[in-house]
Amino acid sequence: MTMADTLTSSNQENFDFFNHYSLLSKERVILSYKGPITNVLLSEFGKDVRQKLQGNKKVSKKVFSIFMEVTQNILFYSKEVNHFGNKDKVGTIVVVELKDHIKILSGNLIIRKSINSLLKKFDAIQSLDREALRAYKRELRDAPSEEESRGAGIGLVQIALVSDEIEASIQNMGDEFAFFALSIKVKS
Repeated sequence: MTMADTLTSSNQENFDFFNHYSLLSKERVILSYKGPITNVLLSEFGKDVRQKLQGNKKVSKKVFSIFMEVTQNILFYSKEVNHFGNKDKVGTIVVVELKDHIKILSGNLIIRKSINSLLKKFDAIQSLDREALRAYKRELRDAPSEEESRGAGIGLVQIALVSDEIEASIQNMGDEFAFFALSIKVKS
């Protein structure tokens, strides 16, 4: 296949990198990453996010807090593992500055059998007002941790407390896994 054939090919199986680049360039993408998450990357990405949002300290602090929670969520709970090197957990994180808000998107693979429990926690969090969220966070802190949990859902509660809007979605990825995605909005 020649370069000309590649440029004019309408094969839908090809990833359209030019379209991807155009989408990234259209909005103010602060961070876009898919891959293994390590403590070193978490630290460097965190510095980048803070530095790029330094104009508004309150928003910067909120976005940084949420960023740390979603990356730790990937670090602790992702079921996708990088099979090269240290078997680090894999996930996706995007931080975009829009006209009147910052959007933080994150996603990672989870085990399908954990979907009901996760949705139940998420729905409970969504139903609470700010004061009830604070009380629920204290309750979770004092509760014994669950089998696969390192925080008993405290991270999701913290995100709900700091953000202006949080949405979750889950897409089945075969018999064993599903993709869990969070979309979080912080008004700027």
